Amino acid sequence: MLRATSRASSPRGASAYCDPEFHLQCDRQAEEILRSFWNVAADGVALPVELRGLAEGAQSSEPGIRRCLTVERLGERLRIEVTAVGKGRTQLHLWREGVPTAVPSPGEPVVATAADGLTQREREVALLVADGLRSREVAERLGIASQTVKSHLKTIFDKLGVRNRVELARRLEQR
Repeated sequence: MLRATSRASSPRGASAYCDPEFHLQCDRQAEEILRSFWNVAADGVALPVELRGLAEGAQSSEPGIRRCLTVERLGERLRIEVTAVGKGRTQLHLWREGVPTAVPSPGEPVVATAADGLTQREREVALLVADGLRSREVAERLGIASQTVKSHLKTIFDKLGVRNRVELARRLEQR
């Protein structure tokens, strides 16, 4: 069977900003996510080198273009999307998730977890909802309309065979 080794109490998604001098501006949730991969990450501190390069790339491209970075370590994956938002500021969207590790039982075939059929955006919505965010909060964090979040949730529920947010959180916890 496959097991995701993520910490259940840890936040899965957050947003942060950096100013024109590439200093991080974040809340406690974003800081916790970033510190699990870079010990020096903190509010007001210069961005780590990898993130600074990503932010500089976003600032040098056309507005609205997202630059992505995925970082993995034992049992966890961090996906960062960076977008220039104007006046030299850059927004960072952070998603942390457990990385499935194969633990085969005797005689049991290993099944891929990507077979749930969710799109990348649906997976983002599902993870944020599973963390307890309301539709409005998910919409603000992802920069989409609240009604779009509700539409994604209906599709997610259908694809995963769940009926509500609690069942969705339990289903995602099982991974």
